[in-house]
Amino acid sequence: MQRKNIIPFLFLAIVLVISACTASGASSVESTADRVASEGVVRIGVRFDNPPLSYLEEDGEWVGFDVDLANALAEELGYEIDLVQVDGTTRISFLQEGKVDISVASMNHTRSRDEAIDFSITYFWDNQSFLIRKGTYATLEEIMGQKVAANAGSSTIDSWTNYSTTHGGPAPEIVEFSDKLAAMQALRDGAVEGYTEDNITLLALAAGDLNLELIPGGHNKVQFGVGLPNDDSSWRDQVNFALQELWKKGTYHEIYNRWFVGPDAVVPLPLSGEMEIWP
Repeated sequence: MQRKNIIPFLFLAIVLVISACTASGASSVESTADRVASEGVVRIGVRFDNPPLSYLEEDGEWVGFDVDLANALAEELGYEIDLVQVDGTTRISFLQEGKVDISVASMNHTRSRDEAIDFSITYFWDNQSFLIRKGTYATLEEIMGQKVAANAGSSTIDSWTNYSTTHGGPAPEIVEFSDKLAAMQALRDGAVEGYTEDNITLLALAAGDLNLELIPGGHNKVQFGVGLPNDDSSWRDQVNFALQELWKKGTYHEIYNRWFVGPDAVVPLPLSGEMEIWP
């Protein structure tokens, strides 16, 4: 009889030990915010191949809207910046692997990407259409079913597939490129009928080429967010607050106008969105 009474107490003791170990293990995991604060440096992944948002000039200087925003964001957060080169495929994997703390990498916030990483509030607004040889297509419906180019890992791949399906078109034939210039050459050579990407990127790549044009409209809205490590709410809040401060101070607008508004704009793109500001 006494042995039977002991069993519940033994079970309770085991549960308490396991719970204590779990709690201890959870508390020992250092958050991104704590690690960045202790080191005083924030590692920000930025693309080097996506003009005018972020690219390397011939002299090796790293420039672009995302580059300027990344520097302003680090300053607002109060840390030194360590810029890390990422591309269309590594901008997410580097966050997952802990190689960067933030990705300011022209990344459209989609549900599928949100399953892999977290995102900040939206900081850039655009659309996705097709760059084509002038006079070949007038509408998105006309290019359905044709062989087209897209960047490897781009949200345009799923978007164009979904758009074609929902609008009664055939399954698209998409050729993925890891090199934007190669995709542009394929378009000029007639190897593909169109090249789909963010409009701002397509306009920059086609600058000065009168033989290329955009199909009007778009198949996917662009809402860039800063990529962040998954399930780290404290760090996400800090980044969101910093972005909102840049907007409220006018710093964001100064950077945006430098690249997209006025006579010296690299690619004209009037601001078409408003950052979410929390009271």
